[in-house]
Amino acid sequence: MAEQTASPSRGLVKTRLSLAIVLVLVAWTYLYNLLIKEQGPIKAFFGIMDTISDDFVVGAILTIGVGLGIVAVFSITKLYTQIIADVHSFRMIEELILKCLTERRVREFFSKLLNFQELPRPEGLCPTRIWSLLFSFVFIYVMSWIYVVLFSEALFFVSWSAGVDLEINAKNLLFMPTLALAIPFSARVMAYMRYPYAQDYADFMPGAVFVLLVVAALGQLFESDDQVYFLLRVFSETENTIVFLKNGVLLAFIPVFFEAMFWLRELNREAAAFENAAGIDDAPAAAPAIETAP
Repeated sequence: MAEQTASPSRGLVKTRLSLAIVLVLVAWTYLYNLLIKEQGPIKAFFGIMDTISDDFVVGAILTIGVGLGIVAVFSITKLYTQIIADVHSFRMIEELILKCLTERRVREFFSKLLNFQELPRPEGLCPTRIWSLLFSFVFIYVMSWIYVVLFSEALFFVSWSAGVDLEINAKNLLFMPTLALAIPFSARVMAYMRYPYAQDYADFMPGAVFVLLVVAALGQLFESDDQVYFLLRVFSETENTIVFLKNGVLLAFIPVFFEAMFWLRELNREAAAFENAAGIDDAPAAAPAIETAP
């Protein structure tokens, strides 16, 4: 009986809350038409739906679009920082693919991917399958290229903001990408060393990428003639473009090379540990001592 009495009461509360929300929106829109649009009381009342559909909805679509873009960029960069700051990451991705994608649990896969730091750590570090190994190498190489491009632009913007006009020459075309790659690669080196603050260091990169994209978007939006872009200056000349691409091809492979060396070391260590364990198991038991009579 108490449950039957509570159900209508809950329904009434929800109805009142819904009505209050609608009234707040209508009242605010009416006041907006009166004060901002400077419409008369009657026109402001009948123009409520037009304001909601034309002003609010269109503005909301633009805001939501920009917001979703920010969420996507932040999520991708945040996931990358979680991967490079954890030495178990590629083994974890392999197990996640085997558990979820092979069984077509796509939603669960992306849900766990978003909560990557909360996944359990596997025993080994190196992927156990060839396809996973190749995927890891390709992923590292592609992401290294992306950060070479993005952080080269970011570093050039920092120097330009400080009043330093870097000359586009062969020396700087090697120096800027090298420094740009060193930023994310140092986080991976910290992970190799089991440095406890590797994730804290890597967490600044999503913010740096976000600021870079905002600055670039504002420069394009307001058509600023003062803003100078590194990549535009590089790609404006064929010779500089070739030099930059050649340097990038080599630099982006450096993290792949060190990852390969790290995994070879771990595989040799695991093999040695397995052989030692097998040697202990196969060792003959010691012969029992023979007691001699006094």
